Amino acid sequence: MKFNLQKLRYERLSRKIPMKDMGEAIGVGRTAYYKREKGDIKISVDEFSKFLDVLGISQSKAGIFFTNDVPKRELVNR
Repeated sequence: MKFNLQKLRYERLSRKIPMKDMGEAIGVGRTAYYKREKGDIKISVDEFSKFLDVLGISQSKAGIFFTNDVPKRELVNR
């Protein structure tokens, strides 16, 4: 499975939550948060849990941020 950073950004923007607020949730500034959202710094499980809280998304819905990373050769033609 692969973490979908674009989905994180989409969910943040759709709720009109500034990067500053997301960063404050994990004890970093806007720039450090931006680097996480961009993929330059990996997001820890603890940080992800705090992001879910800020976004108002329950942990049971956390799966929306992950995509299956299936090699093309294993995909079934539809």
